[in-house]
Amino acid sequence: MNQMIRTQLYCCVCILLLAFGQGTSLKLTNDIVIYVRIVNHLNNKPLTYHCKSADDDLGLRTLQPNGQWEFHFHPATFKTTDFYCYFFNGNLRAAFDVYVEDSRLEANCGGDHCIWTAQEDGFYLYNMDTRQNVKMHNWNT
Repeated sequence: MNQMIRTQLYCCVCILLLAFGQGTSLKLTNDIVIYVRIVNHLNNKPLTYHCKSADDDLGLRTLQPNGQWEFHFHPATFKTTDFYCYFFNGNLRAAFDVYVEDSRLEANCGGDHCIWTAQEDGFYLYNMDTRQNVKMHNWNT
């Protein structure tokens, strides 16, 4: 009798695996790609910046006037993706999130591209849906 119960249990588990295994397989890769672009529209001044997340350090970089730099990534599957940058221009400083998954900031990008523009009076985020630059941050002195 004991053998019969084990056989029935084994058959039940196999049926459940077959029934649910195909439709609910765990997907470990993420097909979504997010792009973050930094644009330097300062008046003939270079922009120095350092961008990173909890997992990735993109290094200290300098962007020449009217230059742009872009990075891309796949949002994390099991946690929130957050990229932030520190910006330097002479005595001026700024630090803020350039992308946070499932946030107002992500919605303000208006799609999978977050385009940040550094200007003399602060930082602007381009909204792809409205096609407008919106001032989001000031420089700190």
